[in-house]
Amino acid sequence: MPAQIEDIVVSRFTTLRRTAKTPWQARQAIKIWLAASDPVRDDVLQVVSELVTNACVHVPQGQQRDWLKLRLGFGNGFIRLEVIDPGTPAPEPRFIPGQSPPLEADSGRGLDIVSRLSMRCGTYVTPLGRRVVWCDLEIPHSLHVEEPR
Repeated sequence: MPAQIEDIVVSRFTTLRRTAKTPWQARQAIKIWLAASDPVRDDVLQVVSELVTNACVHVPQGQQRDWLKLRLGFGNGFIRLEVIDPGTPAPEPRFIPGQSPPLEADSGRGLDIVSRLSMRCGTYVTPLGRRVVWCDLEIPHSLHVEEPR
């Protein structure tokens, strides 16, 4: 079960125009937002690359559909990454965490990578038809900040 949005403090966000450079731009944003010494930075960079590439490749273009939003937040012991796009004509999300693509499949391995690097992940469609693909990446236990009791 994903953490409720109230349990996450959104730290950074940006809106990017969907072009061939968008995955690179998203990685650059993460590099600015997370310190080079952050132990989950490399995993977040891999995940953002996969999710943004999927949005750029699979979401239909059109008038006022050339954007995606990237959000980074923090929960207790994890980092939440969200990629929001204009949505697709398919009514239901096609991302099923933990389901690996068949070996002969031409695509789908990126989402499998996301699923494996994340402690939990998923997708949903907002009432406005926008698709949100999210994942939580665990912060190593030694770095958790203990709350006073």
